[in-house]
Amino acid sequence: MKAPFMLMDCLRGNVGMDLSMTVPPQYKKAFLRGLAKIHVQLSTVLLPKIGTIVSVNADGSYHQGPIPGLGGPFDTATEFFQAWANKTKFGMTDEQLREACGSYAAEIIPSVSSFAKSIGELADTLSVRDDGPFPLCHGDFGHNNIIVDDQYHILSVIDWEMAFAGPWEIFGDFPLTLSIIPPAIDAPWNYNEDGSPKSADLVEQFADQKWYIGAVELEENRNRGNTHYLSEALENPKRQQLATAMRLYQDGKIGTYSKLIDKFMAQA
Repeated sequence: MKAPFMLMDCLRGNVGMDLSMTVPPQYKKAFLRGLAKIHVQLSTVLLPKIGTIVSVNADGSYHQGPIPGLGGPFDTATEFFQAWANKTKFGMTDEQLREACGSYAAEIIPSVSSFAKSIGELADTLSVRDDGPFPLCHGDFGHNNIIVDDQYHILSVIDWEMAFAGPWEIFGDFPLTLSIIPPAIDAPWNYNEDGSPKSADLVEQFADQKWYIGAVELEENRNRGNTHYLSEALENPKRQQLATAMRLYQDGKIGTYSKLIDKFMAQA
């Protein structure tokens, strides 16, 4: 009797989901350094188009296919952002959004509703590298998909089913471990009038992001053949935060997305 099957190896270790998604302070820098090394390694896996990898051709090149829900493959970042704007939906129904917003509905709902359209209108300005080659994005890169030992040394990255070659700005989103809601769409009471974060946890998160960029730059410098495209994307806040916002939008994160668009346009 014929039946589908899968062969799997056992890799002994811990996944972030098993560790309450936290990294003890004494292991944090070593863990982030390991993340940076993997992130930079992925930046060297370059494909001519934006899309998934379907198969390997006889000459060793890759046959690329569409990104689920978006289409493609795309020749340019502009095409990708236009497709995202046309096909991506907010991760909540209108009814769920209205109920979740409560008394803030009049401000938040129009802000959310206009975001995808704004991405489409700005599509040809969102990437500093519109043409390929494009780096391989994991699709869910964070310690929820990373196996570590008891000292948080990285053993493996798992769950590659969402991987695709994407624009450098999408690739340059911080690992989920370090992700911060962009201040422009976050609750205003989380920040002081001068824009500085109020909570010690948020201050630490921003410091960790800065440290991570430095770790990426060091890793890029180890090999002369490496570009600095990843670190440049990470340290470009207006584009990096927009990439984060696109991911949060798909996840249904409530926020004032139009304020981020306004900020992007003001800095253009």
